[in-house]
Amino acid sequence: MNPEVHSELERIIDKALEKDRDTRYQHAADLLADLKRLRRQTESSRTAVVAAVPEKTAKGRGVWIAAAGAVLVALIVAGVWFLRAARNSQIDSIAVLPFTNVSGDANADYLSDGITESLIASLTHVPDLKVKSRNSVFHYKGKDVDVQKAGSELGVAALVSGRLTPHGDNIEVSAELTDVRDNTELWGQHYSGKSADIIALEQQIAGDLAAKLRSGLSSSEKQQVTNQGTQNPEAYALYTKGRYAWNKRTLADINAAIDYFDQAIAKDPNYALAYAGLADAYSTLPAYGGVNSEAVPRANAAARKALELDPTLARPHTVLAANEMEYDWDFAGGEAEYKKGFALDPNDAQAYMWYAEDLVWLGKVDEGLAAIDRAHQFDPLTPIISHDVGYLRVWARKYDEGIVACQKDEKENPTFAPIHDCLKLGYWAKGMYPEMLEEYRIQAQLSGDKDEVAVASAMAEGFRAGGVKGALARAIPVRLAQRKTGYTSAYNIAILYTGLGDKDQAFQWLNVAYKERDIAMERLKTDPWLDPLRSDSRLDELIKKVGLP
Repeated sequence: MNPEVHSELERIIDKALEKDRDTRYQHAADLLADLKRLRRQTESSRTAVVAAVPEKTAKGRGVWIAAAGAVLVALIVAGVWFLRAARNSQIDSIAVLPFTNVSGDANADYLSDGITESLIASLTHVPDLKVKSRNSVFHYKGKDVDVQKAGSELGVAALVSGRLTPHGDNIEVSAELTDVRDNTELWGQHYSGKSADIIALEQQIAGDLAAKLRSGLSSSEKQQVTNQGTQNPEAYALYTKGRYAWNKRTLADINAAIDYFDQAIAKDPNYALAYAGLADAYSTLPAYGGVNSEAVPRANAAARKALELDPTLARPHTVLAANEMEYDWDFAGGEAEYKKGFALDPNDAQAYMWYAEDLVWLGKVDEGLAAIDRAHQFDPLTPIISHDVGYLRVWARKYDEGIVACQKDEKENPTFAPIHDCLKLGYWAKGMYPEMLEEYRIQAQLSGDKDEVAVASAMAEGFRAGGVKGALARAIPVRLAQRKTGYTSAYNIAILYTGLGDKDQAFQWLNVAYKERDIAMERLKTDPWLDPLRSDSRLDELIKKVGLP
């Protein structure tokens, strides 16, 4: 509004006030450089006309301009400081990137992973702060990370990153907190101590970070943030090794994790997190060759013990919820457990994924798809969650939508075997049998599972000889042989017989699945591959026996 204000000064102010942070000044130094450049320009223009101006007037005006410029610089610097300080207190979302094991010794990876997971768990207790799950951030492990790009991909305001260097009996840890909106380091600290004192070290890091994020934490909130669950360093090390093994997700590693968790509990019988780890391990064991009737009761017992020791833990509720739905067939009880878990940790993407699966399988399609979309919003980078976005749409008979979603995920994660399971089912449902068999082959190859490779090979041979029924007929004896040496789902054998049109054999194997409490029995009412059995009263009887709502 003031016509005497220099147009360049107006541009500088407009840039400083720009709503889009990417087009604002990124650094105070850039702002200062523009102001200095403007000062040179104005002084140069004053020199050119000074002879025509009385000395007293020119001097007075120069003093005025200099004073005004000084005030402007002071105001802008103060404003930048004030906005930055205010912004720090407004960080509402954060991700802890996997700490780097600088030593290069893979045997020490469990330590760097342990610190990462510990900080994630600790920061979830900071009020009004959304913390990305482990699944989200471990996508970046071992990669050179562009902080601003990672922050944008994860949808967070700040990132924690760090490095760990073991030196014999000693350990050094560096940690930084970065505002990804302008790539500004808000906090950084170097820690060192004995490896045996790692619990105290992690408590200090978590406490310092929380204090930086929220300066007004109460004493009880501080205690929750810094609580590591045990003061026994041996128990903690065993627990950390257990989590490291469990996250590898092979049968051998899950069994190793169970052994580590058991040892941790032996060192500290009141270690709630070790029981929670045991619950996780047993609950995932059936998907990798474990027997339901052995693993699920042990998972439930461990989850209940974890909650008895620490009622603030959310994940044991999720384990109980999934097992009550899929094994105990207590559907109302399972839904109640899910909601208890969400109340304690409303940002647990994996919990929403499991909940979504159970809802869709029970026929609550709209609720289930909303839940998986929410999980994907929380955690857009974890392949298994992206997989479920398409997989559950296939189960909901939205075949084209499901295939498109899984094709997108395949491009982003081409070596992730479950994606091809999703595509296999989608193509099967649409009668695209050559495409189905190709996806089956790729899935089996990527999984490295010899049993699945054998089935895929048999189906390919059968298809060449007799079409889709030839493929199913060749798969059945392979599956039956596999049941003699390990666990193979009776429900899946029933699906093969259903596809062949042999209803009597299909129901025989569904009854075996019922006796074995196969987790797939939850899908009886909605499974598209059982549609040929819908008019048979034997299916209605099974549905009633399971107690499906």
